[in-house]
Amino acid sequence: MLIEALAAGVVGAVLLWLVLQPILAPDSAPPVDSDPPDPEETPQGIALLALKEIEFDRATGKLSEADYAALRTRYTAAAVAALEPVAAVVHCRRHGARPEGDALYCSECGNGLLASTGTCVRCGFAIPPDAAFCPGCGVLVS
Repeated sequence: MLIEALAAGVVGAVLLWLVLQPILAPDSAPPVDSDPPDPEETPQGIALLALKEIEFDRATGKLSEADYAALRTRYTAAAVAALEPVAAVVHCRRHGARPEGDALYCSECGNGLLASTGTCVRCGFAIPPDAAFCPGCGVLVS
């Protein structure tokens, strides 16, 4: 009976420690979201989704031609503005700024290129400065 009580006490203490450990000693680093953003969550995707929505609303008769023209002009400008950063200067970590404005890989070393905002040109995922690979698509960037 004494052994069972001691075993139950040990199990209870371990379970209590497992429950309280994340509260009493939390990790210092926040978890990193390694999933690439959904296409609908990017500025380009939002603008293109809005254009699709107004096309559908016009086709189903929910929008008049005047409203459709005004919204299409507005969202087309937003889509073009959202797509412009993709064509910005690209960088290779080894060779600096590259002339390949629309390329995905450096012509000298073959590594993946970064946009001027520190994002992967291939998938748009933010790349930490010390990362050797893109967390979104896995392409070598260093």
